[in-house]
Amino acid sequence: MLSRIATFAAPARREFMVGTMQAQLNRLVGEVSTGRKADPIAELGSGASLLYQLQAQSDRQGALQTSITMASHRLDTAQAALSSLEGITRTVANTVQGWTSSMNQGMAVVAEQASSTMNTAVNVLNTSHVGGAVFGGSVSDVPPMRASDAPGGMEEMATALLDAAVAAKGGPLDQSDIAGLMADFERVFDDTHPDPALRYAGGAYVGATDGEPTRVMIGTSQSVQYDTSANQAPVRDLMRGLSMLSLLDVATSRMDETGKKELLTQAGTVLRGASNDLTVLQGSLGAIQGRLSDAADAQRTAAQATETRILSYVEADSYGNATKISMLQTQLQATYALTAQISQLSMVRYMPSV
Repeated sequence: MLSRIATFAAPARREFMVGTMQAQLNRLVGEVSTGRKADPIAELGSGASLLYQLQAQSDRQGALQTSITMASHRLDTAQAALSSLEGITRTVANTVQGWTSSMNQGMAVVAEQASSTMNTAVNVLNTSHVGGAVFGGSVSDVPPMRASDAPGGMEEMATALLDAAVAAKGGPLDQSDIAGLMADFERVFDDTHPDPALRYAGGAYVGATDGEPTRVMIGTSQSVQYDTSANQAPVRDLMRGLSMLSLLDVATSRMDETGKKELLTQAGTVLRGASNDLTVLQGSLGAIQGRLSDAADAQRTAAQATETRILSYVEADSYGNATKISMLQTQLQATYALTAQISQLSMVRYMPSV
């Protein structure tokens, strides 16, 4: 009876050994092809928690890198737009200054240039990045600026201010009346005008008005913040100066030549200030870009260090695995050969012939 059990056990044992070696071979071949251990957690045992911590840290670092990269690209877009705005502002301001000193352009030409520039500025301020408005503050799903020639736009608001001033005086405005008109423009652009429809925020500008800057995490407990909204003073002053100039083509029955000249001078002063302030804004955003660049470098270095530590736990020993594969293949071949030889044995061969 025992001999029969032994006879059946030997093939079963060989089959189990072959299955085990084949499973080991498959695992090792997989590790060599991927370069990673098949089950690093099982190999680490109680030390697996450290690997979990490193993987979580790697995920956080990846998220920070993505956030920093997106913010950097968004600021690149904002800087290009601001550079364009500053350039067109400076051009108009220089035109105004040249007209004031040489009187070689008609007022209507300046007004036409101002209206065209205002449209261009609105288009620039409606720039988007990855589907979100760059100059809308926390409101990024809609363009922040209303078209200047649209109902409720800047041109209509400027005309409404002039109409009210002419009606209040009962005749055309002259040089002495421009100070009052300037005060009305200031109320529009500091959002204190008694008519809500004649306020920059909510009228020309329809983006966020909460004043909250955009915050970007650059580390576990570090962040930077910036503001690119078109609700800031440099942009308000740009639109104020251009909307003032857009009135220079009105009939003399509404504003005489002395009034237009004074309005031209005041608008030029506003635009020169806007040009300078836009340059300052670009500089402040440039400083933020520098911090983001430094943070990106730091996070990249930290992520590489974390990945190196993770690899020390999960990376397969390709050379050692190759040696083991060779040994297993040799053992399997020997086992298969032995099994073949045993299968060929027959008691008939050993029975005496009659």
